[in-house]
Amino acid sequence: MAASGERTFVTDPSSDTHAHPAFDRARFTCPACHELADQVWLNAYASQVSNPAGVPLRIAGAGLEQLKQNPGFPPPVRDQKVAYWNRVNAGEVFLDRWSMVQTDLFVAGLELSVCRRCMAVAVWLGGRMVYPAVNPPG
Repeated sequence: MAASGERTFVTDPSSDTHAHPAFDRARFTCPACHELADQVWLNAYASQVSNPAGVPLRIAGAGLEQLKQNPGFPPPVRDQKVAYWNRVNAGEVFLDRWSMVQTDLFVAGLELSVCRRCMAVAVWLGGRMVYPAVNPPG
């Protein structure tokens, strides 16, 4: 039995309700919504961080508190920005249309799968799912 908060998957290939997430499948049980669902596979590409400091941008702590109080944004926009940074700061991986990116840098060995049912993202390195963390069947 999995510990609280840990997920396990049924690997019976004849099952029509569960299938362990696997790199060679286009349909498996989503680790987020726990439903058997079609997956869209995405390649990963890289572009240089555009933050003037030369490091990834994170708005957290005092900066996030300032954002929450910033009158320069209408409340719905401000709430959306705060929700975005809360997700990023929590370590969630998700798709977002931040800006158009043109690059020829392909990130080999890194792929994403996206659940067509709930749009949750799984991160795969070397053909192994590393996010979200799951417990394979014993």
